[in-house]
Amino acid sequence: MKSARVGYTKILNWDTAFHIAQEPCSQLIVQPTVEDAAGYSKDEISPMLRDMPILEDLVSEPKTRDSGNTILKKSYPGGTLHLVGANSARGFRRITVKRVKFDEIDGYPATAGNEGDQIKLGTMRSETFWDRKIILGSTPTIAGISKIEKSFNESDQRYRFLPCPYCGKFQVLKFRQIKWPKNEPGKAQYQCEFCEKLIPHSAKRKMDEAGEWRATEPFKGHAGFHIWAGYSYSPNSTWAHIAIEFMKVKKDREQLKTFTNTVLGETWEEDGDQPEWNKLSARAEPYKILTVPMGGMLLCAGVDTQDNRLEVLIKAYGKDAENWTIYQSALWGDPDKPEVWKQLDELLNRPYPHESGADLHIMSMGIDTGGHKTQSVYNYCRNRAPRVFALKGMSTPGKPIVGPATKQDVDFAGQKIAGGVELTPIGTDIAKGIIYNRLKFTKPGPGYAHFPIGLNDEFYLQLTAEKLVTSYNKEGFAVKKWIKTRERNDGLDCDVYCFAAALKAGLERIDFDKIKLKPAKEKKVISSARKETKKQGKRTRW
Repeated sequence: MKSARVGYTKILNWDTAFHIAQEPCSQLIVQPTVEDAAGYSKDEISPMLRDMPILEDLVSEPKTRDSGNTILKKSYPGGTLHLVGANSARGFRRITVKRVKFDEIDGYPATAGNEGDQIKLGTMRSETFWDRKIILGSTPTIAGISKIEKSFNESDQRYRFLPCPYCGKFQVLKFRQIKWPKNEPGKAQYQCEFCEKLIPHSAKRKMDEAGEWRATEPFKGHAGFHIWAGYSYSPNSTWAHIAIEFMKVKKDREQLKTFTNTVLGETWEEDGDQPEWNKLSARAEPYKILTVPMGGMLLCAGVDTQDNRLEVLIKAYGKDAENWTIYQSALWGDPDKPEVWKQLDELLNRPYPHESGADLHIMSMGIDTGGHKTQSVYNYCRNRAPRVFALKGMSTPGKPIVGPATKQDVDFAGQKIAGGVELTPIGTDIAKGIIYNRLKFTKPGPGYAHFPIGLNDEFYLQLTAEKLVTSYNKEGFAVKKWIKTRERNDGLDCDVYCFAAALKAGLERIDFDKIKLKPAKEKKVISSARKETKKQGKRTRW
């Protein structure tokens, strides 16, 4: 788990070169997309092969289509290097490798096509080797969503300890220990947390050369490392540069989030408390329900299952998770009977007119399996996957918003069904924190939630029906927990499921700037009288 500017890409290059020239074996490098894999091959691998004579003699660059080597595949004596995009399931098939290297895993899509988690798929390619090595690296993103954070937390959590040049005591570099005179970040120095003396940046290299990695958890076959820009030798990563950068972004929440991820190498914590429902209602906008305003492009739905109805929320998401509520209502009926599901099908399959003139369709719908209607939800999702997926909300602290799906389906007698539907666990705590934090935004832009005029007060009351409170357990530790402040919270649950559906559809990796919406084609309408005339073979002028 790392920041930028620490050379992780170069480490991958060197490891790859070593296992071409010194200990040849087949290797797999997984980038977020196929395009990223091709770019990595052209920008990193090809120059390395060209400029290092020992590699140039072993790996010939492709000169013809019939060559054994391509941009995404390099053969050499003793093995083959495969470069794969995490968005392509095909890239993981029919290969066996000893070393698997995953780059920027927090930028991976939720699944590789319909075939599941890319890290599992890649790891399975190395199962025949007793001495295999699996390497994961990434700049982290949001706490609870971050894949690299999850992996690091499962490891022995090693940090780089450096000795103070004055007192000699070892410590992990922390951003909060970088100190500077008021309004003079260019004079920043590092304060030892033991002797409290200020250490000039010029001493950092000598400190690092005497430093060591120390595990903070027991080793169980999984080594984890955390490194951030404060350790970097880059001329743009001096302690003063970092302080100056922080002062520039500290008042801008989105820029501060980027600073936290890419400079500190830490996940961004989204706080959540209870928004005021009447303020949300007062900012409703004059766009029509069931239509999509400019900016909204990814249409998703969240469905909460009750004994006598389905609560449905449809939202359009755009750049930087800005979102628009398109539809909210209850579909009344017993979910054990087909009528209510037919109503849901109508919403799922209908077009939604976009302000540009295009027609959009729901790309991802998540349906809650909680309560007494689990089997009926499974039955509905089974024939509409992967566009429609079954989910189960889980309030476990720190659980990712969208967890790995598992096969889980039983019949009415409680017997397991072979090849059942996939059940996706949803970390509701983190999702609620993100949603509530974004409801505080007062200006349209990243993360802002838009609402149409016409939604009743009950919608806003349900959306704000929970509160994050802090209590203390018997050991005296603070524990944060979501509690309901009113009986019905269906609106918030639906928003959580809608957000999960958007993440599952790739909300965080879509380049919305590149999407071009085309106006819908006009449909030819033929009256019933004209159809009858044509059927009878009569020539009639219309």
